[in-house]
Amino acid sequence: MKGQRNGLLAQLITWALVPFSLVYGLGVFCHRNFYCLRGAYKAPKPVISIGNITVGGTGKTPLVIWLARNLQDKGFKSIILIRGHMPQALKDSDEVDMLNEQMPLILVLAGVGRVANIVKSRGVLPVDVYIADDAFQHWPLGRDLNIVAIDAGNPFGNGYLLPAGILREPLSALKRAHVFVLTKTDGSSGIQVLSSKLKEINPKALIVESRYKSAGVVDVFDASTMPDDFLKEKRVVGFCAIGDPLSFESSLKNSGAKVIQLFTYMDHHVYKKDEIQRMVAFCRLQESQVLVTTHKDAVKLRILKDLFAGIRLVYIPIQLEITKGSDEFFQKVISVCRD
Repeated sequence: MKGQRNGLLAQLITWALVPFSLVYGLGVFCHRNFYCLRGAYKAPKPVISIGNITVGGTGKTPLVIWLARNLQDKGFKSIILIRGHMPQALKDSDEVDMLNEQMPLILVLAGVGRVANIVKSRGVLPVDVYIADDAFQHWPLGRDLNIVAIDAGNPFGNGYLLPAGILREPLSALKRAHVFVLTKTDGSSGIQVLSSKLKEINPKALIVESRYKSAGVVDVFDASTMPDDFLKEKRVVGFCAIGDPLSFESSLKNSGAKVIQLFTYMDHHVYKKDEIQRMVAFCRLQESQVLVTTHKDAVKLRILKDLFAGIRLVYIPIQLEITKGSDEFFQKVISVCRD
């Protein structure tokens, strides 16, 4: 799906799934046009959408945090609208808990019905702008600015729609975007080619470049912060349940840690007791006293503290850094907020 395997078996599987992609594409077309005819809800304040055109982790959440914090610094009151993946085993979404920890003064409203959340909060909660996470394909809600995050290392996979590929919509849908934010640019050599392709599709959209940077190391249970070099030369075991585990693996390597093993699970996975015990036992067997995970995973694990006895559990906070086009990007955002 991501175009990272080119053998005969991969091609056969892709070709077998292409008919299903055609059916999916027809469904997307009908769904989109239904709301085009019906009309989208116009919110009382500007709506900024942060989304993508592919499945998997493109870096939307760090981008949401970057935008909300910068708007807060400028005196704008924002409300984040997030779909929120809430398995029955969890009280709240892992993403919601993470956002609340990083931005305690910014309200996060979770739920599939983003329009319903706006209506319920209208006139009750102070707001200057709504930030709608993962809303590029959320047709019921009208948007004033469409920001699309694109993984510079693997922007479109093999180029096919789901399920043969990772595209949610045809690439022509990118004509709706006002801003493209290229993420993970520090690990990609094809920025110029990607930028040229995006300009061909949508010459009016602003193209911004960004990368991730770590902000120290944090203990999951006592929230103490260690310096960036805490993991350097340490034998560690990593695990995560995020859309792009390769980005987490890259963060571990950049920390200087000696990664013995990386356990990966499906995005939003709810960890079971036996899974934790298996990883802790592996650490002891390998004489490693440090388990490393992501902030998104950490918020789900605090209630399981007793299972980590003798093993230190830490996470690496990740922040987005705009490396090209920051001023122009934020001015575009501010102009929408002031309309």
